[in-house]
Amino acid sequence: MKLNLSMDELRIKVEEYIKKAGRATGRPVLTAYYVMTADSTPESERTNIMLALVAIVFPTGIEDLLGQILLVGKGAAAVYAYKKVRKYITPQIKDKVEAKLDEWFRDNATEVEPLYLE
Repeated sequence: MKLNLSMDELRIKVEEYIKKAGRATGRPVLTAYYVMTADSTPESERTNIMLALVAIVFPTGIEDLLGQILLVGKGAAAVYAYKKVRKYITPQIKDKVEAKLDEWFRDNATEVEPLYLE
């Protein structure tokens, strides 16, 4: 698997994932993507969020052997990423997320209540 993805390649991967996973599952992923690409998100925060997401997704060696430590480590990284992303969600990002989800899921565009990382 290629680890050095451009933002366009990352966008394509995110789109493929969301189209398979569905609208409700895709909302937080797309929200995180838009926060990461927003000019309003400071570069240092993008780096922190990306490192936390990488810690969640990729195995880390010795921690794989120690399942309980791994779980705690990934859980802490998930909470950290969640809090950082939530801090930078703007009304414009929410609108972009909903517009993109409506475009991808036209036949299933209605929901009771959209859930954001709030």
